[in-house]
Amino acid sequence: MTIMAFPNQQILYRVTQGDEAAFSQLCSYFQDPAFKFCSVILKDEKEAENIIQDVFAKIWNERVELKPNDNFQSYLFINLKNQIFGQMQKYSDPASRKQYLDKMNAQSHS
Repeated sequence: MTIMAFPNQQILYRVTQGDEAAFSQLCSYFQDPAFKFCSVILKDEKEAENIIQDVFAKIWNERVELKPNDNFQSYLFINLKNQIFGQMQKYSDPASRKQYLDKMNAQSHS
């Protein structure tokens, strides 16, 4: 994964202070790479969009915990991965897992 130069500490600091415009900038910047990451794993564009929306909402709700000096990209992608694996746990029983895998196989053959 390529490390991206944005966001700078100032943008992240503004997000921690509740600056919605800075948060919108952050979301816009990371939308495409987040979508590619989630789509590759989930093989479902709608589910990928849902995961991204949930993670960005979580980040906004927990924004005061962001550390502007830390690597936001790593923080974001760890949260995306955790949310994806959380979703996959929904399919831990055999019937749900089969239904989920059948859906994934059908989509990959389209």
